[in-house]
Amino acid sequence: MRVAFIGRFQPLHLGHVKVLDWLLERYDEVLVVIGSADKGVTRDNPFTVGERMEMFLRTFDRRLILCPVPDTDGGSSLWGAYLRHWCPRFEIAFSNNGHVRAALRYAGIDVREHPLFDREALSGRRIRELIATGDQRWRGLVPQTVSDLIEEVDGVRRIRTLYEEG
Repeated sequence: MRVAFIGRFQPLHLGHVKVLDWLLERYDEVLVVIGSADKGVTRDNPFTVGERMEMFLRTFDRRLILCPVPDTDGGSSLWGAYLRHWCPRFEIAFSNNGHVRAALRYAGIDVREHPLFDREALSGRRIRELIATGDQRWRGLVPQTVSDLIEEVDGVRRIRTLYEEG
């Protein structure tokens, strides 16, 4: 069975990795839906969809299906249709975002919650804030492959600049 794991992955962190390990233990294939694919180089979405896809490609030796999906820019009820349009078929979607779950249920998609792993520490927003303030602890919260990529794309400076500009 193929299932979908939905997130923005700004950046991919160890909590995401643990959820993917959990899903791969239970299902045949995982479709990683990279939301807000049309957003990048902003405070909440500092990495482009290409950079986020690269994070997955460098981190996982297992085969994952990557599917970038843009935001609807307003029509939340359309988001389930966007997934069906932009991505290969799947039977179940996993998301812990209440807005995403409501939009997918509206579209008739079976959506479930996945376990959260160390949510206090493993949060994209928290990791971005650590980077912005120069706190090096962020490096221990992402895979080494992701830390290396963030350095390569000058992501630390990008995030600091975006946070300074507010």
